[in-house]
Amino acid sequence: MRQLSIKTIAFLGLSGLITSQLQAQDTYLGPEMPETRLISRIEARVRHLMADGTDASMPVSRRELVNFLSNYEREARVGSIPLSRVDEFNINRAIALSGEWFENSAGESGFVSSRRPILKYFYQKQTDLINVETGDFFLSVNPVLYFQANYEMDRGSFTRNIRGAEVRARIADRIGLYTMLADNQEKLAGYMRPWVDAHRKQLPEQHLAVLTGENFDIFMARGYVDVGIIKKKLNLSFGYDKHHVGYGMRSLVYGYNAAPTTFMRLRAKWRNFQYESLITEQMPNYEGRADVLFPRRYAAVHQLNYTPKRWLSVGIFESTMLSQSKKTAITAFVPVIGWQSIARQAGNTEANNAWGLQFKAIPTRDVQVYGQAFFDKLDLGSIGQGSWENRYAFQLGLKYFDVLSVANLDGQLEWNLVRPFTYLADNDSSTSFTHYNQPLAHPLGNNFSEIIGNLRYQPSPLWTIEGRAVYAVRGVPEAGKNYGTSIYQLATGRTEGDKAYPFLVGEKKASLWGNLNVAYELRPNLFLEVGGTLVPDADKLPNSGNVIGYGAIRWNIGRTLYDYRY
Repeated sequence: MRQLSIKTIAFLGLSGLITSQLQAQDTYLGPEMPETRLISRIEARVRHLMADGTDASMPVSRRELVNFLSNYEREARVGSIPLSRVDEFNINRAIALSGEWFENSAGESGFVSSRRPILKYFYQKQTDLINVETGDFFLSVNPVLYFQANYEMDRGSFTRNIRGAEVRARIADRIGLYTMLADNQEKLAGYMRPWVDAHRKQLPEQHLAVLTGENFDIFMARGYVDVGIIKKKLNLSFGYDKHHVGYGMRSLVYGYNAAPTTFMRLRAKWRNFQYESLITEQMPNYEGRADVLFPRRYAAVHQLNYTPKRWLSVGIFESTMLSQSKKTAITAFVPVIGWQSIARQAGNTEANNAWGLQFKAIPTRDVQVYGQAFFDKLDLGSIGQGSWENRYAFQLGLKYFDVLSVANLDGQLEWNLVRPFTYLADNDSSTSFTHYNQPLAHPLGNNFSEIIGNLRYQPSPLWTIEGRAVYAVRGVPEAGKNYGTSIYQLATGRTEGDKAYPFLVGEKKASLWGNLNVAYELRPNLFLEVGGTLVPDADKLPNSGNVIGYGAIRWNIGRTLYDYRY
């Protein structure tokens, strides 16, 4: 297994040499960043999907984002398309934050010069502590800071404290680089204790952390190298980062809430088709502390998306978790959709294999609908009979921009449903859809239904008010029972008959989560925030739950929302 990782690195280096005359490298933005969320709003306002790429896979390309937004920058400025003053500000802001990918008629980049640089050399550009641009080299260095002071009723104060730096670069216009290194000390709110306990003391959304009492300490490291194989058509990335498949706040395939992982990603574009092959190295479920070297296993997610109309995109994906067996390791690196299914049927691999569909459409201006379906196993003859073999998940979402004609008021409603046993392995626990003792897709795992509502209002360029509410119902089994809910159990270890597992089997447990956040952007990517989170028990209202107030300063990093509970 270790030799394969070395071969992968060697292959990447060879690809860099082969493509040394090309200029198609890239860097990327995660779904938590405001620039990424701007994609859907502009698409819906002009009723035209992003042509150069798709946000069906995150992180999204900075180059493609800037190319998409720059097409509308002038039209927004002169008022020829239905974009507001805030939209114009957001477009210019996004371009300035990725200014290396923009060039105006005078040959200047999209970065905005500062009127008063600090000590002459720092913040010469408004967006970057250090910004170096030459004919064949670009470098951006920025601090990363996320300090949040919280106060929880009946529990007292606690903090999140992230400090670090991020670097992105282009070398000779042929290689793209990104690195983020940070130290994080964090204590979680009381409502997250059951989730942490149920996931073997794991810090949500991160790799291994040191837990002392209730305090987590973790060194966060993410980064990658990106090279071009065919200019603006085919890119290869290798590194350690997070991923998200789908258009929703949640993913039913691979979610940004999962821990970061070592990966190799191939992205290709041809006419109206976009193809991605994502190969990742995963940590199988473990007990106790992972302070020894554990064997790794591989996962492969391949997706093909097609945009037949400027307002419609449809896609198909294959998701495979391979076992730790050496027999299956080499097959993980075949970047062809369908290959894993063929190899599994032929008996050449030991794997947990699933297929699915996804779509995004703009039926009318200001409205966007999207969805995703994940099929692990399906027995059509027993649909509706509670068969354990019907293991699937559905997502349906709606985005409505300028709600009730209120400028810059954007709403989103999303429904997610996952049946029992969906992400579990049958016989080999190493093939469950998990990573670092956490679900790889939705943070609630299996056997639940969830509705999320999000409302975001930007009354002026620098102010944002955002509210989110999450209502979920889970099926909780009796102690010692296996109803296909726990991510650590095997489907073959089920405790009832084959057709004793209707949706939400077990005791139904409802939960609510709500948050209101007010943010002011003091300077580019530096936010001051205040807000509150309310987490009552839905079946015990109104006399229970957690109430948390907070204030935060956030610099060059996206918000962290633990918008789920167990």
